[in-house]
Amino acid sequence: MAGELLDQGRLGPSVGSELPLPLRRPCLMKADDKCSAAGSILTEADAQQLRDTGFVVIDGFLSDSLAATLRSEAVELATAGRMPQHRFQFGASQFAKPHIFEADLHDEVMQEALPEFANLLFDDSLAKCLELLLPDLGLEIGPRTKSLKLQRNCGRGGCFPAHYDNAGRPSRRAVTCVVYLNPDWRQGDGGELVLHPFLRKEVVVAPAMGRAALFRSDRILHSVRPAVAERFCFTIWLDSSDINRDSDCNLTAKHLSTDPLSVASLMQSPVSPRGERRPYYCCWCCCYCA
Repeated sequence: MAGELLDQGRLGPSVGSELPLPLRRPCLMKADDKCSAAGSILTEADAQQLRDTGFVVIDGFLSDSLAATLRSEAVELATAGRMPQHRFQFGASQFAKPHIFEADLHDEVMQEALPEFANLLFDDSLAKCLELLLPDLGLEIGPRTKSLKLQRNCGRGGCFPAHYDNAGRPSRRAVTCVVYLNPDWRQGDGGELVLHPFLRKEVVVAPAMGRAALFRSDRILHSVRPAVAERFCFTIWLDSSDINRDSDCNLTAKHLSTDPLSVASLMQSPVSPRGERRPYYCCWCCCYCA
């Protein structure tokens, strides 16, 4: 059922009846073992889904007031023409990606222009909450161990072909958290995130206001459909000290068993997409729909 609702962009709120909390609140363990962080309630069920499937989608991830404030900052920066065009390097050359603009919050100029987004960069509640619920992730804490970028897709077909956020060493990205800021998004506007879990049915996530998609950076192949309407989102990448180990990077004979338990284990392993990860990563940034 959840997959069907996701395909329609209508996934309901995550489990838990608590009211949303502002993102800047600290991580807190409730008496019922629910962790409040990032303006949402990350439950044990959320954590289990992230662990078992590699992704989880949560509606109402931000409080309404914080979501509105963040969108206002984003729109103001874009309207002033101050959001840099997304650029990427391929080999020794740099290229501009059409229709995509991004602000890197490690840039002090962007921190001044986007104070609420800067607060998110220095807020460790999400990482602490995930570390509490999923200690095996080995997440690192602090602004130097995370990245945060605000993105504007101007709606002229801008998209991202299938890629991984962590294509292998030296990347240390472990968890990707994409949060959407589009109150007027409608079916047909495009810009949906499509998750392609290994050997599983793809999941389509509509970029609705306040919705977040968290997924494993090194395990979930994903793409973004062409957008025909303006779309805003921001992405937080959390680093880990325990990623891209030799055991994660080397496909061995034991991974090739046809035993059902071995197949199930492979589906949850970072080894599973290892052979295809670099080709996707190398080509995704230079492909687009005009």
